Amino acid sequence: MSLSGALSNAVSGLFANAAATTVVSSNVANAMNETYARRAVSLSTNARQTSGGVVVAQVTRYSDPISAYQTRLAIAEHSAASSHAAFQTGLEQLVGSIDTIGSIAEKLTRFESELLSAASDPSSQTRLKSVSSAAEALTLALNKASQGLVDLRSEADAKIASAVADINSGLAQLEDINTHIMSAKHSGQDVHGLLDQRDATLQALSKFVPLHVVERGSGAIAVFTTQGRTLLDECAAKFGFTPTPVVLPHMSVGNGLVSQLSVNDKTVEIPGTGMLKGGSLEALFEIRDLIAPNAHDHLDAIARDMIERFGAGGPDQTLGTGDLGVFTDDGAQLDPAAITGLAGRIRLNHLLSSPSPEIWRWRDGLNALQQGDAGQSDLLLNLHSEISLARIPSAPALGTNPRSLVGHLHSLSNDVASDRLRLVDAEESAATRLDDLRQASARNGVNTDQELQKLIELEKSYAANARVVQVVDDMLSELLSI
Repeated sequence: MSLSGALSNAVSGLFANAAATTVVSSNVANAMNETYARRAVSLSTNARQTSGGVVVAQVTRYSDPISAYQTRLAIAEHSAASSHAAFQTGLEQLVGSIDTIGSIAEKLTRFESELLSAASDPSSQTRLKSVSSAAEALTLALNKASQGLVDLRSEADAKIASAVADINSGLAQLEDINTHIMSAKHSGQDVHGLLDQRDATLQALSKFVPLHVVERGSGAIAVFTTQGRTLLDECAAKFGFTPTPVVLPHMSVGNGLVSQLSVNDKTVEIPGTGMLKGGSLEALFEIRDLIAPNAHDHLDAIARDMIERFGAGGPDQTLGTGDLGVFTDDGAQLDPAAITGLAGRIRLNHLLSSPSPEIWRWRDGLNALQQGDAGQSDLLLNLHSEISLARIPSAPALGTNPRSLVGHLHSLSNDVASDRLRLVDAEESAATRLDDLRQASARNGVNTDQELQKLIELEKSYAANARVVQVVDDMLSELLSI
């Protein structure tokens, strides 16, 4: 082989070595990046030169479409489960349990015990005021839980608005990446970085909606939901949503006071037949439009039961039809046709409040014309018994079976706690499945040990080629010196 041929071979080896080193260093640097796909350099003989040499035939990007699809589904499932679990955890904190300080059930227990204490000494103004304080605390606990549900619904609405903005941004980014990929392929440029960026964007979008991806011959992709709604096919779909700063109990999609989702200016039923099932977007709509309103209905039904139990026809025989009882709807009579939001409006009758000079009415009746015997405890005992008395509830949300006020609150607390445990378990299961898929993907991804071994081999190859160049240089210098 001639000196020029040897030099040409060595130089081609150095160029190939540099390309391979760049790929290996990129692999190592992105070993922890789950959206990065491992690259490998393929070399071939340089057929253009008679002396041989090597050229970089191609840089291969290893990716598994099936694994990527499964990971996107798992991301959507985990995101939806996390949204449901977070809401239910918040609801449990609002409702509490019988042994939770500050819970509705604990406040009812205190009210019950203060009534019994006052009945043991009905002449004591201090004990009667303690009954007032306990009753006010009970109404405030219901008010707080109702307001907490308003906050949770409003938070869900705000998260929907944020999700819609992220979806629009992500789809627009995918549309732009498609354009760049087609342009880069047409001009023969490397598109691997764009493909990594595309995969990262797809994974980010999968939190909101599970995605199915179809790659076209041009290198561009079309994106659909798993139910078949088109999100990107040349042009990106445009999602629309108008946030509502505060979502009150009476606000719903049905009365038009909260926004629905739209895609390309067409209203989409979600949850429902909008073909956007799965992911946090549907979960947030379920929370705002189904789960939170149902919880609100349950609280309102308990508030109604309280007002009716201690109103006309209850233990206080001085009350007639239309008279205000122990508890009121913000100081007014209960309207059975306007129950929505009642838990946030329930109040203690002002005649029985702690500062009232007529605190004796706990003992003698709200409509008593004057104070009776200071030792009379019958009404206090009857009020106490009413809490444990099983009645058929008026509100459908409490069912049709007779149950006590204590039973209603315990049932609510138990149901909320049970749902919270179920949803947290579902979130943990979804997280485990997602972690398993990510680990499986990582096993097929960058192996830093293998990459470092390649780097050592490349170092040896570089040294060998550099040595050839040095020898040729020495020989040429020797020839020139003759």
